[in-house]
Amino acid sequence: MIEFEALKAQTLDEAVNILDDKENEAKIVAGGTDLLVSIHNESEELKGLNYILDISSVKGLEIIEDNEDYLKLGALCTHSEIIDSVLINEKLPILRKAAQTIGSTQIRNRGTVGGNINNSSPAADLITPLIALGAAVVLHSSNGKRELPLSEFITGPYQNSRKENEILTAVKVPYLPTDYYNNYQKVQRRQAVAIARINLTVLTNIEKNKFKDIRIAFGSATPTAIRFSEIESELENTNINQIDYDKIQEKTGQEMIDITGERWSTPYKKPVVGNLLKRALQEIIKEVQ
Repeated sequence: MIEFEALKAQTLDEAVNILDDKENEAKIVAGGTDLLVSIHNESEELKGLNYILDISSVKGLEIIEDNEDYLKLGALCTHSEIIDSVLINEKLPILRKAAQTIGSTQIRNRGTVGGNINNSSPAADLITPLIALGAAVVLHSSNGKRELPLSEFITGPYQNSRKENEILTAVKVPYLPTDYYNNYQKVQRRQAVAIARINLTVLTNIEKNKFKDIRIAFGSATPTAIRFSEIESELENTNINQIDYDKIQEKTGQEMIDITGERWSTPYKKPVVGNLLKRALQEIIKEVQ
């Protein structure tokens, strides 16, 4: 059994001071949908854990705020709050689509944006749309504040560049310059409460029946969620009525292999990524027409 002392912070200053005081012995918890499972399973990664710092009561971290050029999502914002947000549904509906696929009602009510990002799972449902949108994370410590792109923050499967004395406080999500078509796809092990095996976000503008600024981000197909830049270049300026789907499917699978190399899961994942992108493009084109 993992034994620890539970601590609770009421303010951000109090939270960062506790992290400094406890050095590398404390883990942050808010919704607890990931950490509490690891504690229950007595995960090896929790060796040396002596304190749990609960930040769920810290004011100001639960906001969903319009900042003209970008949306600010507080780290304590839950998936259910994303789904219910009129602002998000109007300005960034792809986030709502992704959040709706997460876990069960209970998990959506408890799980937070900050937790989803801090866990840095390759299959995290919110991360692919956030990367496609060019989101950045905001981190606070007693030394001040720093920001960096989400795509740089996540460094590997379940790994990121957050320092032990830092708290992820918000995500800044740039608004798209005009109305973009969006599509979210997810493959999971069963049609129930399941983690994605592969997920996909596609964002694109359409001008004169051609893809413009198309953004394609896959999760769990590669060690970290990333945009597939080669297939984006392939589709950019392509007429939506002249797509060679066989070619696109093959090149999408090949780009995945170029990133990951041949692995035990490649025979399964290679055709799936191509089929997912094909489905997303077809649904977008149907919407356009």
